[in-house]
Amino acid sequence: MTEMKRLDLFPTPILKAVFPDHQNANAALKQAIENKRQSDPEGINRSNQGGWHSDIDMIKWGGPEAQRLGEFAVQTCAAHIADIHKDGKRDFRFIADMWTNVNPPGTHNAHHCHPGAIWSGVYYVDDGGRGDTGGELMLEDPRFPMAYMTVPDIVMRDNAGTPVRAQYSIAPKAGVLVMFPGWLGHSVRPHQGSRDRISIAINLILQPIEK
Repeated sequence: MTEMKRLDLFPTPILKAVFPDHQNANAALKQAIENKRQSDPEGINRSNQGGWHSDIDMIKWGGPEAQRLGEFAVQTCAAHIADIHKDGKRDFRFIADMWTNVNPPGTHNAHHCHPGAIWSGVYYVDDGGRGDTGGELMLEDPRFPMAYMTVPDIVMRDNAGTPVRAQYSIAPKAGVLVMFPGWLGHSVRPHQGSRDRISIAINLILQPIEK
């Protein structure tokens, strides 16, 4: 039998982490979000289809727990990047833009990506009592629809033999942070829970440090 080797190239890292002491943190974050919502009931419109979207300065108005969440996102992601520049290691710092989405039942977020961010992600303050379905974060293969251009429903297998689909879903769960490359297309399915789903979106932007 001919010897065969397989390489799975160009991986897309998806990171999931549980925010320490998230029960207490989420109570404080909810209060900060409600205060901001009362002072700015209109919010802004981005990818949100219904619901309320804050400005992107939550790191400033969200209080100590928002700042701690931003630091936790940086710590989660920092070990998963490398500087391969020929002149050696350069110094960068992360700038964290953060905002909140409050999604009543039936609302969702349209497909989009986050230009300018090396990492993007979402933290779930309240999953909204979703039950068994609804409100999933949908991550889309950046090569889509190439995988379906010849024979629909015929897909590649990964190195473990599992069929690779063009979309991957992650169910919301309070206290969980999900981070992914900012260029990765994603959306959020309609929320079907019994109360508002509250999430915090995060962009991590690299800024060079001048020496």
